[in-house]
Amino acid sequence: MNPAGRQRPARTLLELLVVIAIIAVLLGLLVPAVQKVRESAARAHCQSHLKQLGIALHHHHDVRKCFPPGLVTDQVTLSDADSTGFTHLLPFLEQNATFKLYSFDEPWFAQANYQAVGIEIALFYCPSNRSGGSIDLAPMAAEWNYPLPPRAAGCDYAFCFGANGALNRRWQKQPPETRGVFGIRGTREITSGVRLADIRDGTSTTLAMGDAAAGTPALLVRDMTNPSQPARGLLTGQPVIIEQSWGAAGVGETTHPWYGSVLAVTAQYGLAPDPRDEPMNRKPLTPTVYGGDARGDNASGLDYVSGFRSVHPGGCNFLFCDSSVRFVADGIRPAVYRALSTYAGGEVVSGDDY
Repeated sequence: MNPAGRQRPARTLLELLVVIAIIAVLLGLLVPAVQKVRESAARAHCQSHLKQLGIALHHHHDVRKCFPPGLVTDQVTLSDADSTGFTHLLPFLEQNATFKLYSFDEPWFAQANYQAVGIEIALFYCPSNRSGGSIDLAPMAAEWNYPLPPRAAGCDYAFCFGANGALNRRWQKQPPETRGVFGIRGTREITSGVRLADIRDGTSTTLAMGDAAAGTPALLVRDMTNPSQPARGLLTGQPVIIEQSWGAAGVGETTHPWYGSVLAVTAQYGLAPDPRDEPMNRKPLTPTVYGGDARGDNASGLDYVSGFRSVHPGGCNFLFCDSSVRFVADGIRPAVYRALSTYAGGEVVSGDDY
């Protein structure tokens, strides 16, 4: 009870404002800390996804005696390929049901594969970026007046194509010292992928896969005629968000240069005097584009392959060919980055270099 004649002191407005200010400061300190903890957990979860993909790659190697190709196609232009390395990994990822739905006798966009390519597989998404997502193919089908699957399930990882963006069915034209472990093969060359014994630069210093985040507004495709600016969709007029699908095996072409594909590179040429480096987390992002490089070594610069990118602050997670997973900072020296992406370049790289 309040003794007679005495009143409880009232809080002044100034005191209330001080309390609110203190709470605001505490919240300002707490929120970034919580976000940092969440990102740390998500990044570790992403590394777990890549680790599982690495185990699947080695199981594939045990059974097939080689790694799968990055892309499988008999088409000259590569705009419509048959399957991807992810498709061939499905039975080694406990995805037998999806694998059995896929018709390897037909390209990915054939009606027989509509259901399969639309299936979202949780392991193919980076937890820091998203838990699902797919590409709506209806607008493309209408624009091209060609039947396509209704949707193609997304993917946030890419196979390392090396330090050269040459997109040529005759893959032997790509300079050997610039090749990544996951290249292009024909339908009759599925068992002629790279073997562990072929990785002369060392499995612990050769990239197999890495982050290739997509479907996120922060990751826009660059305008190929004005690289500092984002590209805009012909129909919407809006900036184009990079996207790719584990099952959609094609690459973009010059009239629709917006797709990311399941491949990624560290350089577009990879040789002196101008390797045309493709830095990690470049913004706006380079799309994967078949430009018709006649020589097949991309000396002309007509072909492009996307670079690795993520929503992890400061770099990307990478799976190495020995099945280890490491975070690589996006400030890595270009020469070291190129060296990590090739399997027979003859470079010497140590852990202190990145």
